[in-house]
Amino acid sequence: MLESVTRIPVLFLVNPEGAIGGPQAAKEWFDNITNSIKSSLEKCCKEVEFTYYYVRDIDDLKVAISKETNAPGYIVFVLNCISGLLKPIIETRKPLILVNETYGGSGDYVLEYGEAVEKGYPVIGVSTRNPYDPVLLRRLVNYIVLLIKLWRSKILLIVPKAAKYYLRLEYPLSVDIYSLLKQLSAVTGASYIVMDSEEFKNRYYSKVTSIEAEEVAKKWIKESAENLEKDYGEILRSAKLYLAIRKAAEEEKANIVALDCIVLRNTGELDAWPCLAYMQLWYDGLIPVCEADISSAIVIMIGKYLLNVNGFITDPAVDELRNEIIYYHCYAPTNPLGGVKPEYTYVITPAHLGEKKASQRVLFKPGVKLTAVGLSLDEKTLTIHTSDLISLEESIHACSNKLVASANVRKIVLNWKHRSGWHRVLFIGDYRDEFINATRLLGLRVLEEDK
Repeated sequence: MLESVTRIPVLFLVNPEGAIGGPQAAKEWFDNITNSIKSSLEKCCKEVEFTYYYVRDIDDLKVAISKETNAPGYIVFVLNCISGLLKPIIETRKPLILVNETYGGSGDYVLEYGEAVEKGYPVIGVSTRNPYDPVLLRRLVNYIVLLIKLWRSKILLIVPKAAKYYLRLEYPLSVDIYSLLKQLSAVTGASYIVMDSEEFKNRYYSKVTSIEAEEVAKKWIKESAENLEKDYGEILRSAKLYLAIRKAAEEEKANIVALDCIVLRNTGELDAWPCLAYMQLWYDGLIPVCEADISSAIVIMIGKYLLNVNGFITDPAVDELRNEIIYYHCYAPTNPLGGVKPEYTYVITPAHLGEKKASQRVLFKPGVKLTAVGLSLDEKTLTIHTSDLISLEESIHACSNKLVASANVRKIVLNWKHRSGWHRVLFIGDYRDEFINATRLLGLRVLEEDK
């Protein structure tokens, strides 16, 4: 579904008179630099189809914009200034990537870019003497590709029967549940399908045979560093759940799966936990989302589409006296850096004082940066902080994964937005700048919780 042709419009601001020089000499310079940019784009982004527009005056700009009203966003190369052409592009409120040539475009760029950011317009920009640098261009193109992939995404939500009813209607008492799905589509353009537990069990879960599930369960046990789960039936049912989820996603043409696991299991509507299933789904090209958390799903999608890293939901716990934050949950990817093969091994274990079965603990290595990202859709605010992984903590209480990190914990607590919930999506690595840029293009605000 996400492999359709990706087409991105590129606008060159090449007004003949401006800071770069006289019209004839400027034209030759424009030809050289635009040809270099086009060559770099087509070499570094072979999967993208670019449509080029040479904007010399306001009439050229009107033609380009009228032809590209349905484009997800534009890449704009500011090669000359003092023409006033940049401002009307910004005022379209379309997501824009501005690439300013230092000598030619800075007059307009410094006057317009900061003001656009202050107003909350969906614009990110960079000024450079080398606007044809292929590494830079690949990184910038990825932001528009992100918007396209978000729009093409489809989430399969598997929820309790009662929750499906709420999600279908504008029922006043379920305003939070109702609004999240509508805001998902409003912010990203993604679509979704809601399936209740009864339909899921009848169409998929009940049809998985024990023989099929046993093959997966034995593979998980064999590949684990250790299996502490004494109830083999729990692992077997998790394997059965994995195969059912994969089949459901395939038939519904969904690339993201969000299962309301705690409610489904605790109410008896489902008899398996999805933690091991989620670990495996990444290798099938599917994005798993714990507890059907829509806000976190958006964050995980951004990480995957923009950076090809696999984020996972956590419940942050804080120790202010030790200036530590512990990110815990019962599942984490074994390929958090996006690899097609496992990057870390794992332990199969019970958790929550032994009550939670078939959990999974990944043996991450300390000494890396972590990025924790939350999202309050109500307030259109993405929250972010970074920390340093210093150790893993192993204990039977709470969740199985416990990543202990040092951070500006007191500041994070004081800046925590209530409507962002408890969850934070964790990524291995420092991606603060990339998430801030993506957030601007999506028209959201940013709160750096640790500053």
